[in-house]
Amino acid sequence: MAQTNENKPSPDPPSSTRAMTMQSPVLVDGQNGEWIGGPAFEDSSGPTSGGILAYLHALRRRWLIALGTGLLLALSSAAAVWFTHTPTYTAAALLRVASTQQPILFATADRSTAFDVYKGTQMQYLKSRFVLIAALRKPQVAKLATVKQEIDPVAWLAERLSVSFPGNAEIMRVGLTSKDSKEVAALVNAVVQAYMDEVVDVEGSQRRQRLSDLDRIYTDKETELRKQRTDLKQLAKQLGTGDAGALTLKQQITLQQFAALRSEQASVQFQIMRANGELKVKQALRERADNLPVTEAALDALAQTDPTIVELLPRATKLRNLITKTEDVATPGVAARRVAEYREELEDVEQQTEARREELREDLQRRKLLAIDDELAQLQLEIAVLSQQDEQLKQDVEQARKEAEQFGGSSIDVEMMRAEIGLLEGLMNNIADERQKLLIELRSKPRITLIQEAGIPKTPDRHKKVQMTVMAMMAGFLLPFCGIVWWDSRSRRISSSAEVRRGVGLDVIGTVPVIPSGAMHNLPMPSKRNQHWRVKLDESVNSIAARLLHSADCHQTHVILVSSAVSGEGKTTLATQLAMSLARTGHRTVLVDFDLRRPAIDELFALPLQPGVSEVLRREAKLSEVVQPTQAINLFVITAGRWSRGGMASLANGDSKVLFETLRSQFEFVVVDGSPLLPLADARYVSQNVDGVVLSVLRDVSRVPRVLAASEVLTSFGVRILGAVVTGSAAEVYYRDSAYEEYLET
Repeated sequence: MAQTNENKPSPDPPSSTRAMTMQSPVLVDGQNGEWIGGPAFEDSSGPTSGGILAYLHALRRRWLIALGTGLLLALSSAAAVWFTHTPTYTAAALLRVASTQQPILFATADRSTAFDVYKGTQMQYLKSRFVLIAALRKPQVAKLATVKQEIDPVAWLAERLSVSFPGNAEIMRVGLTSKDSKEVAALVNAVVQAYMDEVVDVEGSQRRQRLSDLDRIYTDKETELRKQRTDLKQLAKQLGTGDAGALTLKQQITLQQFAALRSEQASVQFQIMRANGELKVKQALRERADNLPVTEAALDALAQTDPTIVELLPRATKLRNLITKTEDVATPGVAARRVAEYREELEDVEQQTEARREELREDLQRRKLLAIDDELAQLQLEIAVLSQQDEQLKQDVEQARKEAEQFGGSSIDVEMMRAEIGLLEGLMNNIADERQKLLIELRSKPRITLIQEAGIPKTPDRHKKVQMTVMAMMAGFLLPFCGIVWWDSRSRRISSSAEVRRGVGLDVIGTVPVIPSGAMHNLPMPSKRNQHWRVKLDESVNSIAARLLHSADCHQTHVILVSSAVSGEGKTTLATQLAMSLARTGHRTVLVDFDLRRPAIDELFALPLQPGVSEVLRREAKLSEVVQPTQAINLFVITAGRWSRGGMASLANGDSKVLFETLRSQFEFVVVDGSPLLPLADARYVSQNVDGVVLSVLRDVSRVPRVLAASEVLTSFGVRILGAVVTGSAAEVYYRDSAYEEYLET
């Protein structure tokens, strides 16, 4: 079996490749054994799953190839544009657009437009369709080759024609760029001439038309003013006065009379309404007179004054007293006879009394009916008198209203006529004033004048060629960056530990930095730089081993499979460093290379490839024959052996279970370097015999969908995932002072 090593500090390694490999963690691709170089990058941006940070990470990964491709494409695009660009010529005409119309004497109302608005209006006029059509309609322009070859020459000219005010001055520049120098000058001059004819000269015609409009309006208003004055004279004659004060006084007196009559009429109408209400109530009572109840209190009050009842009541009281006295003092026989006589007489008295009360009740009802009839007659008489008063008041009120309306309407008409006359007089004064100003200002110079016609350009536009070349260069330079960054970001490569937690849902149990290839080969050499990298790498791996030791104490996870989603994600290096770290803690550890198709452990430790795992699975060798010691204390290695289909069949049939049971009994920790999970089924078979799996994730190489798929595969097989280790992130080293590094070196 494997030899036993003492638990003592490891001596300084010799300067050899084998010793360097065992003492210094080396990042090796599990597929082809290549070095993985590159600077360590600590992501301080926090967890991200996309957005701008995803593109920044993609740019960080691909900046070199994007830069090279961009420079090459930029130079190619610039050269192609420079040498294939057809020379163009630009012709321009200049017009002066005065900021304000310079009047001869007066500023008329049609010249108050703000300069910015006026400039914008003229620019739109110049590029308007009717101006361009007028320019292209000219015979010398219509026969130009440039115009003939265009399907829609108006749209082409509107798109190519440039109109601007350089320096925001009063100079309007009209320019056009084309391949033919003579035709471009002819087109610009035709457009400018059409603009002058269709717009500038039309403005003068519009001003003359405005003068005619003012004359017509003045004549119409003058006729209207004469009519208003005639109507005012007739109304004043009809009222007897045209004085506003006299009309107002008459109107006030009439209004006071109208108000008094209207108030009296309202009072009479209110009394009629009240009397009608009472009449309806009394009529309702009269209709229910037969059922009109008589209260007992009223009946008792009448009975107290009725002679018949007054006479009967004492007799009834006397008889009751005799009945009571006879029952108390007479003998039973005598009492019975006497009481019967008294009771018979008492009943007769009570019947007479009740009959008299009914007579009194009927008498009370007759009295109420008579009283209601009297009240109804009085109300009807009152309503008739009030109605006659109301009719008379209506006539008086109507007469007063007509008089008030006559004076009031006439007064208002007079005031309105006077106001309208005043407005008409003011308006006519303004019109007359504007007419006089306009007659004078029609002789002023136009606001827009032609300064310079477009001449035939002699030299092509150099700046256009340079501009297009620069734009092609910039587009060629930026296009590869955008394309490569977009393509790389679509792959969803893992850029930080946080993406493993958020994107995959795995616990990150540690990170391992990437050591530069130059420093990796020189790690055994004593120097501060090498010692710095060595401390960072050792500390990162030791922190992961500490978590595995804790998991072993709590959950008995002693057999650990290290795998990855696909090849090339640093699983072999991670398995090697974890095994060495566990061995340094004094635990008897064996590193098993179960990547049978592409082994790498034998090259790392400079050991023979066979016999190994494959020979044990095929029963061609015993386990004790394949366990090989290393120079590291407590660390043993089992290489992969020579792969064959027979060994894979044994692995698939579960023959590896005995192998793992034996290793579990002989070693404290078994670290298995397995094959990738997604392309091969080997690691899935091996995972059934381990206590947990550690997934190796390589920053900027591993992809979220693949790592997630590998995690789902393990979950579907019921395998416990201990967590993920991200290679390429900065290691969490807590002690970086020189004293601690010297201590680790010893």
